[in-house]
Amino acid sequence: MEVNISDLTWDQFIYPRGGKSEKTINAYVEALAIGAQFPPIKIQRVFNYVDGNETTEATIILDGIHRWSAFKEKGIKEIAAVEWKDKPLDYEKNKVALLLESAQCNTSHGDRLSSNDKKRIARDIASTDPECKCTEDTLAEKLGVSQQTVNAWITDIRARQKTNRNSIIIKLSRLGWSQEKIAKIAGLSQNRISEIIGNTSFSNIDNLLSQGHDMEYIARHYHMDLALAWALRLEGKTDQEKFKELGWGLRTWDQWNFNECDERFGDDWPGRIPAQLIAHTLFYFTKPGDLVLDPMAGGGVVTDACLLFERKCQAFDLVSRDKRPEIEYHHWDPQKGTWPVTKKPDLIFFDPPYYTKKEKGYEKKANKSTPSISSYTKEDYERFFKDFFLLAHKNAKPTTILAFLNADWRNFKSTPASKEKPDKSITIFDYHRLLSKTGWKTTHRIECPLSSERLSGNHLPVRYTQTGVQRMQDKRILGTVGRTLLIAKRS
Repeated sequence: MEVNISDLTWDQFIYPRGGKSEKTINAYVEALAIGAQFPPIKIQRVFNYVDGNETTEATIILDGIHRWSAFKEKGIKEIAAVEWKDKPLDYEKNKVALLLESAQCNTSHGDRLSSNDKKRIARDIASTDPECKCTEDTLAEKLGVSQQTVNAWITDIRARQKTNRNSIIIKLSRLGWSQEKIAKIAGLSQNRISEIIGNTSFSNIDNLLSQGHDMEYIARHYHMDLALAWALRLEGKTDQEKFKELGWGLRTWDQWNFNECDERFGDDWPGRIPAQLIAHTLFYFTKPGDLVLDPMAGGGVVTDACLLFERKCQAFDLVSRDKRPEIEYHHWDPQKGTWPVTKKPDLIFFDPPYYTKKEKGYEKKANKSTPSISSYTKEDYERFFKDFFLLAHKNAKPTTILAFLNADWRNFKSTPASKEKPDKSITIFDYHRLLSKTGWKTTHRIECPLSSERLSGNHLPVRYTQTGVQRMQDKRILGTVGRTLLIAKRS
């Protein structure tokens, strides 16, 4: 068939060479000038193709870039072509297959692929294929080299992937995931998962520490996240010993004042809370081996803390991420009664998005079909918590503890304290009332205030400068840095 030159796309990702050869193009142009005939180029129609900021359809060139370029240079409008597959392919799902087909075409004719080109292709594919779906045999066959050659090219990549895969398996196992469930995530058999859990050793951590390496180095060395590296280092120590090793003071009273998040644990996330706060909750209200539920996991600080203190954890969020396989996707709609937790938890640590406080930040993480609860009206926001508390009560054990972290949210930004309207605010008293109505008995109120240095708002500077404080005082605005952890038991 004949296709328009202008309708074809040169996709550099699936182009198997480092670049086009102007020498070859010039030779083809000269050949065209004396009437030479060329074999058809190979093309493929695709959809789900990203072009700039748009996803569109395209016809990409698999083989014949130099011929296509020569035709363009001569001003020829059409070129003979054959299509690899007779129907459009999903580009994102077939990128590797398209690259391999293009590479195989260029191992048998025209400017043959150099050894460096083949090595680059093998390494690019291996780097994007942690589950090893494209085997060394397949790569060798497509690239026209021996399996031993492919092994030599990618052995370091496969080693890193294997170590990283094993560390993920160990992490999920320590958080209480069943081997069957881990097998589905890892794409391995349950027997292989069992072998990895039983045989993988990270005993060299102490040696690396004695050599002067820090924990960041050790995490990189084992291709694991920092929280798991710390969990392995602290394994077997008491909770008190872990607090000491982590450099956290253990608070004895009901004022947990942590001004900064520990950057070692949890991702940067709207409304991120200190791992120290989670650790104190685990210390006072759970024991090693207990199961913790985190309904809105956000940046994963609860799962990291549970990993450190040898608690099991099931975590859910609107946003699931490849780097956080322990956080499963779930959209909470309590009125439907769906409860995704496989076992009844010993502790529910519930740190939801605060009412309107981080609405813009959470909007970027959520979507229109499953909006963040911070965008709800006050009535819908309160109704959500009432329904969630009832659902949690129904699915809890008689001994389950609910730890609920939230804060007063008042319309104080530009309003004098005496003129604030109650219908524009939600306070800890409202949450306490909802807990009491849904079968929960509050046993502790622990104050975990925010530092005024971290408070920000639409009408306030990011940091409380003297000018900002003076303006608030002049207008008799009463700000809030309060944050409260309510501990409740089933009544």
